[in-house]
Amino acid sequence: MKDVCSRFLASGHRPRPYFIRIMIWGAAFFFLTSIGGFPGRARSAVGEIDFTQFSLEELKNVKISSASKRPERLSEVPAAVYVISQEDIRRSGATSIPELLRMVPGVQVARISATEWAVNIRGLNELFSNKLLVLIDGRSIYTHVFSGVFWDVRDTVLEDIDRIEVIRGPGASIWGSNAVNGVINIITKSARNTRGGELTAQAGSEEGIGTLRYGDVVGPDAFYRVYAKYFVRGKLFEEERDIQNDPSKSDWHSGRAGFRMDWQPDEGPNTYTFEGGGFYSQYDNELERIVLSPPYFIEDEEISRAGGGHFLSRWSHQVSSTSSTALQFFYDYLNKDFDGGNVRTHTADFEFQHHFQFMERNDLIWGLNWRFISDRFDESIDISTDPTSEDFHLFSAFFQDRIQVFPDRFSLILGAKFEHNDYTGLDVQPSARFLWTPLERHTFWGAISRAVRVPSRIENDGVISGFVFPPEDAGFDRPVVLQLRGEGGLEPETLIAYELGYRFQPAKPFWLNIASFYNDYDRLIAVRLNEQVVPEIGADNQVIIPTYFDNNFSGESYGFEVSAFWQAADFWRLQAAYTFLETELHQKIPEVEAGFQNILLFEGANPRNQVSLRSDLDLTDHLELNLWYRYVDRLSENNVDSYSTLDARLAWAPLPDLELAVVGQNLFEQRHSEFSSLEVERSVYFKADWLF
Repeated sequence: MKDVCSRFLASGHRPRPYFIRIMIWGAAFFFLTSIGGFPGRARSAVGEIDFTQFSLEELKNVKISSASKRPERLSEVPAAVYVISQEDIRRSGATSIPELLRMVPGVQVARISATEWAVNIRGLNELFSNKLLVLIDGRSIYTHVFSGVFWDVRDTVLEDIDRIEVIRGPGASIWGSNAVNGVINIITKSARNTRGGELTAQAGSEEGIGTLRYGDVVGPDAFYRVYAKYFVRGKLFEEERDIQNDPSKSDWHSGRAGFRMDWQPDEGPNTYTFEGGGFYSQYDNELERIVLSPPYFIEDEEISRAGGGHFLSRWSHQVSSTSSTALQFFYDYLNKDFDGGNVRTHTADFEFQHHFQFMERNDLIWGLNWRFISDRFDESIDISTDPTSEDFHLFSAFFQDRIQVFPDRFSLILGAKFEHNDYTGLDVQPSARFLWTPLERHTFWGAISRAVRVPSRIENDGVISGFVFPPEDAGFDRPVVLQLRGEGGLEPETLIAYELGYRFQPAKPFWLNIASFYNDYDRLIAVRLNEQVVPEIGADNQVIIPTYFDNNFSGESYGFEVSAFWQAADFWRLQAAYTFLETELHQKIPEVEAGFQNILLFEGANPRNQVSLRSDLDLTDHLELNLWYRYVDRLSENNVDSYSTLDARLAWAPLPDLELAVVGQNLFEQRHSEFSSLEVERSVYFKADWLF
């Protein structure tokens, strides 16, 4: 799989100027700047939700729900938690969700190509980081195909995101399998809070983005919004030259539209949410395909397409002041091209949960879940599955009890997830946590958790033809194909995680968070090649050397993360984060032949050190300056050097309903690599944001 990905990540063209695109978005920009006299409501981007009006004391008491599926104050969560607020999103200058995640300590984000990112938490990063669960409004976007997230098709209007809750460390006792290294929950705003219209237009050297959203009241106590988004992005760059073979997927066009409605009849105990949307994406793609005659690889041009949609409904009922229930259903459809093949997946998910308090000191939540996934593959010579279509069922139940051993001082949180899937059967994923507040400004927490990662469809049933060796090189009288196969019977990857954390507020304007961890992995899936392998003769008279997915590795990762917030003045906030990470892998099957034992997992695919420094300064009531410095250590396995970047954003609000901004990204260097030989370039863009 790693070899397939390495071809997928080969070098690319230097982007050419997209004059027409820039002219279109530039015209939109200057048009918006000329119509500032329109009446409207108070501007939310600068005035209405100005985070500098809130103290750190108020911010740390913001309630989140991703850690335990119930609202709890950020300062009382016994886990390594980071919340990216809407103000963080607006001031960051980021244009995609993966870029936003760079500000979170412990999260590794690397741009692979024009459409792809490697995103993971606490180690073992790769294209499809298979130990990270990502959700949008509680809807899982983790794909069972490769075990990971297709970041190129998971997007939304960034201005409609309320916050992104990031839980570093296992969340399996609540969220189930695949929430191994962490959970990312992207939570959009209630339709109640997005009344009126918002139009944004962005144009720059690398991309053009336009969004339109409108919301209003529909009947008593019911609110809706509809939105649309379209963007165009260019290629990455490699080594001062244009590359004809460009799997960086240039000329990337993507559009999406959707809606959300929130209804609370008579402001009573029942709350209903309905949301849905659809998208289409395409990009030019040049693939290297294997053939069984010289030159054994050919370049093939195609347009790679992806499309899909989803619908989600949620009913929440407040039974009493100490009891509530929630019932959620979502359906998700995805049709996506990859490596010359195509997959179509249908996912249906039902979830029920009940939260109640009893015996004064116990706060219990429990729930049931059923998920059904159906897929169908269109195969290519490079990758296929057997069977080509399959149905997959997952059943689970969970409970978690928060016990106030000493009220307001010491709490014990016990929970477990019981889950059955068609590949590996029943798994139990327990967790034990504590929260200790010996003094008002000091909080300690710790946890021991078990989590599992279910093998992907490709690992279980896939057939990947990675290389063709000419007869003269392989010692045969015909071409030799190295083939990677899934033969079923894989066990789930397991993690036992140990965590300790400390939160300290020495003074009201300063807040410090420290989290340390030790992760013990077992049954990691890599590749098995027996020394006594027996070559096979394929249908086209080629020699096939089979290799197999196998649970033949174990490993550890350990480190710590520090984040600090300082309100230096009413108009100036500083935020800093540092991450240290070390990863070690161990081969469990000694008879595996050297050189073929591991083409999936790499210790050096993660930066050992990361630093993030952000400054958000209000120069005047209408002018903001935001600076963001990052340092990322080298990736020894990928031969990628360390790099430092600086993003700068200057925003001006000439009217309450209009904000104009200029953003420079990666200002320190003309270009740099992050995960492969493809390089991210310095860029500048202009953005107009108009509320009406």
